[in-house]
This record gives sequence, structure tokens and C-alpha cells, in this order.
Amino acid sequence: MRTTRKIITLIAALALLFSSVVPAFADGFTDLEDHWSKPYMEKLVEKGIMAGYADGTIKPDKTVTAAEAFVMLANLYDLKDAAKEEIYKDYGPTVEKESDVSWANKQIAICMAADIITEAELKNITFSAEMPKQNLAVYMVRAIRKADEAEKLEKTELEYKDAADITSKCLGSVALLTEMKIVSGDTNGNFTPKASVTRGVFATMLCNILDYLEKENIKLKLDDYLGLETAEGILSSVSNTEIILRGFDGIYRSYPRDAAMKSTVNGAEKSLSSTYAGDNIKLQLSEEGKAVTAAVTDEANVTYKQGLLNTVSTNTVSIKVTDLYTKESGAYTLTGATITQDGKEVAFTDLTKGAFITMKLEKGAVKEVVSNTKEYTISGKVGAVKYDTTVTMAVKEDNEADAVLYMDLADMPTIKRGSLKITVDRLSEGEDIKVTIKGGEVTAIATQGKDATMAGVLTIITRTISDTTWTIKGEDGTSATYILDTGAAAFTGDTGETAIKLDTINPGDEVSVIVTAGVITEVTLKKTAAPAADKLTAEILAVDPNNRVLTVLKDGKLTYINCKKAASILNSETGKTMSFSALAAGDMIVAYGTYKDSTNFEATSIVIELKH
Repeated sequence: MRTTRKIITLIAALALLFSSVVPAFADGFTDLEDHWSKPYMEKLVEKGIMAGYADGTIKPDKTVTAAEAFVMLANLYDLKDAAKEEIYKDYGPTVEKESDVSWANKQIAICMAADIITEAELKNITFSAEMPKQNLAVYMVRAIRKADEAEKLEKTELEYKDAADITSKCLGSVALLTEMKIVSGDTNGNFTPKASVTRGVFATMLCNILDYLEKENIKLKLDDYLGLETAEGILSSVSNTEIILRGFDGIYRSYPRDAAMKSTVNGAEKSLSSTYAGDNIKLQLSEEGKAVTAAVTDEANVTYKQGLLNTVSTNTVSIKVTDLYTKESGAYTLTGATITQDGKEVAFTDLTKGAFITMKLEKGAVKEVVSNTKEYTISGKVGAVKYDTTVTMAVKEDNEADAVLYMDLADMPTIKRGSLKITVDRLSEGEDIKVTIKGGEVTAIATQGKDATMAGVLTIITRTISDTTWTIKGEDGTSATYILDTGAAAFTGDTGETAIKLDTINPGDEVSVIVTAGVITEVTLKKTAAPAADKLTAEILAVDPNNRVLTVLKDGKLTYINCKKAASILNSETGKTMSFSALAAGDMIVAYGTYKDSTNFEATSIVIELKH
């Protein structure tokens, strides 16, 4: 089960709502009288966005620190106490690890939840230090939810005299705030992007933001905060780098551990170990998908059982469940158990055969049953594969934790490439696949190859010291050259299931290849252009340049290779095409073509394996 953080929304409303907490000394800051920023700073104090110091001052000429800036930006949002607590529970540990100003941590956490600052940026900011004006512009734009508009202005030519000094990643934000009249240049026409900003100047900017929002009747609100993305299930295994759990949908998933992950057992801080395998676990995940917290519920006399629902017996009010991976099978009486199926509470008789079942047992008696009848499709790329009596395969999904598939080698699911049925060892790491899972069981895998499936005529084989390449002329007349994986699987036959050796495939043959990451990982020989014997490997004894004939010794006989029709002569060491005149006695070659008789060979292409 997964919960996704709800994104902050900008919604129209009648007026802005802000905190109304005002310091007792707000009626007269000792250093604000006759200061040009007085109306702006007092307005922010009245709104609860800015506060003075304990000595009765507000320090308008003091440069604003990063911490102060983020606190004031966070204070723009209307938040209930419950939401603040939830936010800090999610982001507090990360903020505490990186922040050097504990007094601002709660507001910095709000800025993280509001997407004003990212986790990566958090690690590179000294909160007690000043922040350049151009960086403040970026965070102000994010605070009012206009980052997308700023991105469109990244190539804007600004009229500031020092516009060239503005960093490219900040340019769009500066342009937008300038257009909105929230920021402006100094009396000399400079923006001074890398200079610090005083509290008085920053107060002016924030008041301009308030005026804009009030004019547009916009209310900033962090609406219905639901927390970080979470994952829940039964703990399968744990290591120093990953946590694998099986969800209530029957799918195993692997979550990388954050280096600073905190774990609790029954609410008390404890190290997470395999001791708790089989217990209920809840993970909180960072934006990168790493587990930042893990909470285990380890109840006395409580165990969990998961598996495929085989049978439902109405006479005994019992079910038979089989764990597809441990092969453990058992019958369980459900009298008095609470039963939910696909999120709804149901009666025992409504349970569906073939569903994935999770049961909570107390002292051996079933107390709770969660049934999931849905079929799932996972789309991703093949990860690491381990072969044993059980085949273990990782599937890497975009924006998801890796799924982990466990398949019985003696009872594998149907695996197809297009309409062709293949075996699991013909899948290549990085290849795109779709996996169908029902009742916790992998029922089908479909793949088309990662980059391309190409069919055509193999025209050139080039061998160099580092690799071998094939050039294939496609059915549309265009040619493409790919590196050949020397361990690539090769097949032939009407159904493409008969294994053959790669070196039996020659130029002129019709082939179909699977290309993964630019490398041929599988070949199917469709049609042979000539017998496999029409491949001649020998050392050149003599060269006749006038008639373009090479003399070689093959099987104790002088053999004459006619090269008049040779389309290409390639040097395997350089991969470059050579002229006939470059051939010399002593060169070791591989000629492809046709035997006209026992001593005459007509070459269509030649590869120089070793230059004399």
C-alpha cells in the first residue's frame, strides 16, 4: 500500500490568511523610527511573517540570512497545527541532519514540503549565512508557485546593467519578479545579483508579493498534507543497503536504505534487522525513493501469513492458502475474523479464489484477513537475474521501487517477445518488459527489446581487436551498424527456437536482431544466403593486381579467390575499408562468397584478420 504526498495548491480566495501572532513590542521597534523600511517591516510583523529581536529591535539594515528568508517564506502559508506536526515528522530528521540553525528547522521543513527547497539544495546551504539576491529570487518564485512561468523566461534579456552577472539558472526567476514589480534594480540600474540583501529590502520584496497576491485574490495554502510517500507490507529481508517487503498486493519490492535511516520497533528506536522478518513494516520514502524511516510492529504471539487463496470451504468456514515462494501450504479457519477484499469489508462467502491473501494470526487464530483480487501490470527494465531452482529477477520501474520477481524454474510463466515464446535466459538486462501479476504470482512476461528489433540482410561483419560489428541493410533499404555481443544468443527455424552458433551466420544471410543499448543481444537467422562452407579463411600466398585474384593454400590445394565482385575489403584491426592493392602475401584473411568449383572462389567481401 502506498500513499503519495499531495502537492501544494494555489487557489483563489477572498483574502490572504496569515498567522496573527504579533510581538508585544511591535508598536515601536527602537531602531525602526524614521527608517525607510518601517511601513513594510511593520506590515510583515502585523501579518506574523516577520518578528523582531528580544532586545526590542528589528534590525532593518542587518543582512538577511538564509534561515531568516526561509522562515518568512514558510510563514506565507496558512497551516493547521496538525499539518505542521505531520510535515515535521516527515522532513524533520532530514532538516535536523543538515541545518545549522535549530530555531528555524520547523519552517525549513515546511519549505521542503512546499517544494520551495529540495533535499539536494538543503545539503549545500549554510542557513546561518547570507544568501545572494538572485538565489532569494528563485525561492520567492517557488513560494508563490510560479516556477513554471519563470522557466519560460530563462532566455529573457534584462535591462539591468549587470544582467550578464545573473546566473543562468536564476535568470528566469529574476525576470519574472521584475515583470511582476516585486524586485527592481538600484539607483544605478544594477540588480547586484550576487550581493546580500538587508532585512528591510527583503521585507519590501515580501510586501510586494503580498500586494500582488491580494490584488489577484490568491491564497497560498498547503492543502491536505498527506505526508511523504510511504510503503507498507510484511518484511521479507533486510541488509545494510536495501529493505525488501511484500505488499498486500503480493508484489515484492526492494527499497534502498538512506544512510541516516531511523528505525523503530513498537515505537522504540531500534536497529532494523532480519530478526523482524515476517512482521508488519511501514516505510517513509524520500523524493529519491530511499527509506528514511522504518517502523516495525512486533507483537507478541502475532504472525502473518501471505499467499494464494486456493480453496474456500463454506462448511468449515476455512480457506487453504499456498505461499508460492516458500511452498508452505495450510488451512485456516476464519470464524470471527475481520475480512476485507479490495478495500471493502466483506463476508467470508465473498472471498474470491485466486486472490492474494494476507492474514494476521494471534496465537494461531486468524484475526484479520486482507484479500486482493486485482491483476497488476509492471512496466520497467530487466535488472539483475539470479538462476537457481527459483529464478530471482529485479524489474526497474520509473518512479517506483524495484519489483523483485521470484519464479519457480520448473513452472515458469509464459515469456514472449512479440508473438515468439522465449525462455527466461533470453531476456537481457536493460530490456523493456511488462510483467503481469495476479494473486501474487507472475503469470506472464512480454518484451520487445530495449532499443530496436531490426530485420534485414547482414551485409558486413567487421572484426577489430576490441569488438565485432554487424552492418544490416533493413527492409526499407537503410543500413545500421551495431556492436555484436559475443555472448549473444543465436537461433533459427520456423519458430526461432533452435539454438545455433553465431559463427555460422555470414554476410548475405537474412537476420532479425534484438538491439539492447546499441548492442546486438539476440539473433534469429531467417534465411541463409549461401552454404556455411562458403567462408574461406587462409593466408595469402600471392596477389594478382591486374586480375584482382588472390592465391591461397586451402586444405592442401591452391585455391584462387576472385575479388572482382568483392563489395568491401576491411581491416579488422582498424575497422577501415582498404583497397585491393593494400593486400599482400602473408596477410591472413577471411573471404565470404561462393565456391565456383573446388579451387575457384568468388568473393563478395573480405576481412583482413592479420596484416603481414
